[in-house]
Amino acid sequence: MRILFLGARIAPHPDPKLTFEQRFAATGANTGNLLIGQSLFEELRFDEFEYGMSRSAQEVDERFDIIVVSAANFIFKNFDLGYLADYIEATKLPCLVVGLGAQAPAMGDRVTNIPEGSKRFLRIISDRSKIVGVRGNFTAEVMNDFGIRNVRVTGCPSLYRTLKRDLKIKRPDTSGPLKVSMNGSRNVFSHSANPEAARRIEADLLKLSIAEGYCYVLQNENPEMQILLSSDGEETNLERAKAIIRSMRMDVSPSDFVTHIKENGRLFFDLARWDEYISAFDYSFGSRFHGNLIALTNGVPATIITHDSRTTEMTEFMRIPHISVEDIEYVDVKEIARAGDYEAFEQNYSILYDRFADFLSENGLDHNLGKLQVGAADDSSSVRAS
Repeated sequence: MRILFLGARIAPHPDPKLTFEQRFAATGANTGNLLIGQSLFEELRFDEFEYGMSRSAQEVDERFDIIVVSAANFIFKNFDLGYLADYIEATKLPCLVVGLGAQAPAMGDRVTNIPEGSKRFLRIISDRSKIVGVRGNFTAEVMNDFGIRNVRVTGCPSLYRTLKRDLKIKRPDTSGPLKVSMNGSRNVFSHSANPEAARRIEADLLKLSIAEGYCYVLQNENPEMQILLSSDGEETNLERAKAIIRSMRMDVSPSDFVTHIKENGRLFFDLARWDEYISAFDYSFGSRFHGNLIALTNGVPATIITHDSRTTEMTEFMRIPHISVEDIEYVDVKEIARAGDYEAFEQNYSILYDRFADFLSENGLDHNLGKLQVGAADDSSSVRAS
């Protein structure tokens, strides 16, 4: 099998001479995307592969057997996927699309006001795929709104990156101090169903991480990344901090904010280093889906704060411990850690793992997910609109 990968990157660019801006752009402006592309890449078996759209349609048809798209929240009003539609349509190859998601402020919201290029992309991948893998039931319903019914809810490929059907989570010991890694979505709270609640919680997360000295993982917060990595003078960083503090309406000293990011901010362009980092913690907490999923796939307990349809859809389908921004009055890390139902997550994980392996096999892909369990791929794994 010869695969052309598109969508989320399969690996960070190895050239150490690249600037931060170049490395960040290569992730699709969010380091969490690395988990999507790299996970699917490691889950599949193939003889040859390539990533990207550098080749002509004729070359693609000659050199490859299938186009594999590692998808994210592609069905979104601000994303025009016409360029992907043009490229795939010009070829004659079948497709495998995994992890396709719709994004809206809340579950149940209609997502029909997307660009025409994106609508065309959905039609093309439906025509070229036996089954389209979507993130959750909400996205399956959105696809039905567009008349696309050959879908299956598979979750995100990053969930199965362990390549083991049994995943055990260490239970957090809340009787003593917890070594906590935090993350947040400070710059996207406006997408939430309740922007004010999301802003308040994101501000509380930042203030808590400063007060407790918790490490805080950055994924696409560019100003904080600039503070962390820059050699700019103190005044420039203070101005960056002031802008963040104003937007979040936080009662925090700019100098304390800069010091916190410099000392406790973390940024990863390499999944192996991210795995190593998170494995040293007792608990991960925050509003980043992939920032917490990487903890769970390393056996570290984690809770995701949900704030929009995207995070709610995936946590509910995968049964990941979660709590909505609207249900948090006060951020008590130990209380939230104790509430996590890791047994439900572990039991569900094995079922979803087998279903995902079956999904790949049905699409004609060899994979590294091991032997399927008898009866694992039952009818309930499919979502087919009537």
